Amino acid sequence: MTNSDVFVCGCQGSGETIDKALKNVSVDGVRFLSAQRACRDGITTVLDTQNHTAGARCFVGCTQEQAVFESVAESSSSTKIIEFVNLRGLLRGQPAAQNQPEVAATVAALAAYETEFQVEPVPAVLFKSQGRVAMVAQSDKQLHHAQTLANNLTVDLLIADAAGMVLPAKRDLNVLALSVESIEGYLGAFTLSTRKTNPVDMELCTRCGACVDVCPTKSISRDSFSIDLSSCDQSGACIKACGEFKAISFSDMTATTAREYDMVIDCTMPGLFADRQAPLGYWHVGDSDQLLLEAMLDAVQTVGEFEKPKFFEYKSSICAHSRSNKEGCHNCIDACSTKAIKSAGEKIEVNPHLCLGCGACTTVCPTGAIQFALNPVTAQGRAIKTAIKAFRANHGKKLELVFHGPDLEHNWLESAKKMGVVNSSKSAPSDFSLLPIELNHSASVGPDLWLSALAFGADRITVLQSATEAGHYGEPLDAQMGWVNTLLEAIGLGRRVRLLTIDQTAKLFELTDLGASAVEPASFELSSNKRTRMEFAVDHLVEHAQKNAGFSFSEPITLPAAAPFGAVLVNKDKCTLCMSCTSACPSSALIDNPEMPQLRFIERNCVQCGLCVETCPENAMQLMPQLLLGPAAREKRVLNESQPFHCISCGKAFGTKHMIDNMFAKLSQHSMFERNANRLKMCADCRVTDMYSAKDEMTIFEVKK
Repeated sequence: MTNSDVFVCGCQGSGETIDKALKNVSVDGVRFLSAQRACRDGITTVLDTQNHTAGARCFVGCTQEQAVFESVAESSSSTKIIEFVNLRGLLRGQPAAQNQPEVAATVAALAAYETEFQVEPVPAVLFKSQGRVAMVAQSDKQLHHAQTLANNLTVDLLIADAAGMVLPAKRDLNVLALSVESIEGYLGAFTLSTRKTNPVDMELCTRCGACVDVCPTKSISRDSFSIDLSSCDQSGACIKACGEFKAISFSDMTATTAREYDMVIDCTMPGLFADRQAPLGYWHVGDSDQLLLEAMLDAVQTVGEFEKPKFFEYKSSICAHSRSNKEGCHNCIDACSTKAIKSAGEKIEVNPHLCLGCGACTTVCPTGAIQFALNPVTAQGRAIKTAIKAFRANHGKKLELVFHGPDLEHNWLESAKKMGVVNSSKSAPSDFSLLPIELNHSASVGPDLWLSALAFGADRITVLQSATEAGHYGEPLDAQMGWVNTLLEAIGLGRRVRLLTIDQTAKLFELTDLGASAVEPASFELSSNKRTRMEFAVDHLVEHAQKNAGFSFSEPITLPAAAPFGAVLVNKDKCTLCMSCTSACPSSALIDNPEMPQLRFIERNCVQCGLCVETCPENAMQLMPQLLLGPAAREKRVLNESQPFHCISCGKAFGTKHMIDNMFAKLSQHSMFERNANRLKMCADCRVTDMYSAKDEMTIFEVKK
């Protein structure tokens, strides 16, 4: 059954090369069609519904002329939705036979995505902007631009140093001598914490000049109405002259005031959001006139109601963040570049307006409690699996998947190829192919998809970051790749996952010895559960290692601290089997035994969140990042056990021998128990009975004042 039609243009001269490249390409469900001069006089061939398969998606193998197709389709009566894929750039200038597997993989991935999986639309996040703009500046350099913007929007120019400026004659622009101490918010809801840098409140001042005339030290400027505090004697003459307007005050210079705006244009350095990725509605332009003009143009167009997707889904029941005011995992909070995630008791709270959809939180989450909703991993995994299958079916040899975000240059791959062949001695062999996969963000997929892609038969995974992405997400991605590569090396596959920045694209084409051959493709489908996805992928890779290299994994594989797998070590001398850790464990890795005093552990369930370590009152627990393979990981094993302690009065078991011995050693000499220490060895009922039956026991009623 055909589910996709792909129109490929001869492109006036390169048609023969393209025809050769596509002649023997075979992709299940895909029909290749030739359309000469498709973006000009042959465009009707593509738009004519008679040339389409009923119900099939329609692709054009050229992105250069996308605007032409969209313009003609919009003006015609055609209702066909056309999608675009850069086969032209992929094929041009390359041997036809070499490109057949790449073309097959590229087309198969696009055709499979959303075809096999009907992706549900995600909820929308609403923004409302009324056009209130704060332009934050150090001096009056941006005054002219602020006046221009005020012709269209409501603008406040917040200047930290107003000395020397000349206030505009009209009040359509509000010029305020304020410094911005901090900023929070997003488009339509910014809150700026400001502090006065001039005793004159320019919102109340009428600019009558009475204060200037009466000032005994001539410290007030007639142009800016700013007061030179170094010469001012604060006699109060100006305050009296201002009278009922009350625009001058020296007493509130250290106080902060909250001001609300819809948008912020920041002309300061290093910027108000220097410690994080800025939210929507904020533009940092610094001292650049060009960036300022671009921000002003954007601001004029950012008035009204706007929507963006809610990028994430959160399942608090499996979140390992906190229990009983003890903090465990905080990976997502640390990885979030916009500070959209914060602690909220025993769970996290994500501000959907601040979230920009990088997906780094989902990559570092050990449980899968927070997942990227816009492009589900299940759909991406199915597309990758289909692409690799098509690649192998078209005689492809080695395949590297390159995950990247949408903000790379359109022709980045062609440029990288040119850079890669500069040094021919390091160039990759002809049977090595690349499959670029565009994501919403390079950090939006993590170990579960990387390992699954390797299990499906990919030879290497590269995450390619733009300059912007690298600054915020290099560290969390590198940490995740660290434990993945440690695992791959331990099972004989070598380091097959790497992180590159856009200025390192030449390395994509350098010859690298990947060691063992690619894994025989797995047949499993990706689960909706992150832990299950990783387990299936790891099991398949380990099975390959055992079958092809004779590896035996009787001992656990030691992993770095960022790994979401591991064990818990218990100091038996300290542990009293109070079982506080079992109630704190969010993944049921630590469990008790209702039949006897035992602390048991299921290593497969442990996510290394550390809640048990934080909760243990005896400091008897320690995390051990590792991966135990085989059935042993799913078995319950005893970490500590003790004999039950029986009440010395009635004989009923009410605690562990270790616990009672520890308690007796610590409390028997206490003044409360020095005469009746044996009560510590009684159950609660017998202890009360003994207290009331003792003749020498003093009661509260016998205590005299």
